[in-house]
Amino acid sequence: MDTEPLLIAGVPRTHPPQLILRAVFCVCLFVPVVGSADQPQPFGDVADVSTSKWSFVDGQSDEFNGDTVDLDKWNIDTKDFGPWSWEPRNVSQKSGSLHLQMVAEDHQRRGQQLHYSSGMARNDKTITYGYFEARIKGCSRYPGACPSFWLYSIGPENRYKASDGEIVAYSEIDVVELQQSEYDFEKKEHFPVTHIDCNLHTVLMKDGKRVWSRPNNEPELCKTHFDSPWDPREDYHVYAVKNTPEEIIWYIDGEEVGRKPNLYWHLPMHITLSMGLRFPFVTYKDGEMAPVSDKTTTDGFPTHMAVDYVRVWRLAASPKSMTAGNVDWTKAEYLEKEKAKWDANGWAWNQAKVESNFIEIDKNQDGIASGLERKNWFAKKN
Repeated sequence: MDTEPLLIAGVPRTHPPQLILRAVFCVCLFVPVVGSADQPQPFGDVADVSTSKWSFVDGQSDEFNGDTVDLDKWNIDTKDFGPWSWEPRNVSQKSGSLHLQMVAEDHQRRGQQLHYSSGMARNDKTITYGYFEARIKGCSRYPGACPSFWLYSIGPENRYKASDGEIVAYSEIDVVELQQSEYDFEKKEHFPVTHIDCNLHTVLMKDGKRVWSRPNNEPELCKTHFDSPWDPREDYHVYAVKNTPEEIIWYIDGEEVGRKPNLYWHLPMHITLSMGLRFPFVTYKDGEMAPVSDKTTTDGFPTHMAVDYVRVWRLAASPKSMTAGNVDWTKAEYLEKEKAKWDANGWAWNQAKVESNFIEIDKNQDGIASGLERKNWFAKKN
């Protein structure tokens, strides 16, 4: 791990004694328990992962104790988008932490002049419901860079019909976005570094068009924040979210800081860590992020966020609660629906054949036969 101030139960000793005592009590109760598989436990009283509904997911968790990034777990060469250029050289592992840095470097992409590159680490396996926890230290540069821990869906084949009838084309859960310095329209100034965002984003299909729901235009649906009594740049803190079919709950250092009903966040998502460019180096233009070239500076760069660990527990939600009204089918749902169709037509059931069909349909191998994937498969067959 990085060198840091003396911590007691993850709390700097500069905090009030009562907070330190509370943290010590918390750790005494919830320090990682060594079981048969030496698996850790969540920080604080946030999820009873001892029940059969929960399972620790080693392939999507990482203690970052090795000398190099585990490329079997983390894709560090992801596709660039918007004003963000993700470069593998900006992702490294040292002293027990994953480091994602941002550097000032002029470059061009598709004719657009850009001025910074940064790091992203994404797990390419998908997951929907579970408890997701990371211990993170923010970056030294403020404002301008945003250390983030988030989940997001990829691909137009993913669709979900929500309980209100809306078709969801994208799901994003921001476990935490640090140091964003977004604009406070009430105070007419940018939020301070202690304003911590825990937001939601989604895209709904309306009349064939993609319509974004974001914290600014749908605050009741999407916006959550926490005003911390400490500076996230100075120490490590534990940031977590629990996503269930019914609700989404955020935690910081084992304490709940917000919750929302889960209306649209039911798509398979990717666990992601990143350093995103923010104000004053980007602005919104025609609804999209764009670079602000005249604000470019090398002051404060390079800068990096550090991640001590990522730990993930999957929640085995019932198929009924997961997919009510869903146009995307798991393998079990696909087999169930095909069996009913074969029985109705008087055909002799051939499960091996149907399972083979599912493999052909599931082009992105995410375990979901999406509506678009099935449509394309049937069109090819015919």
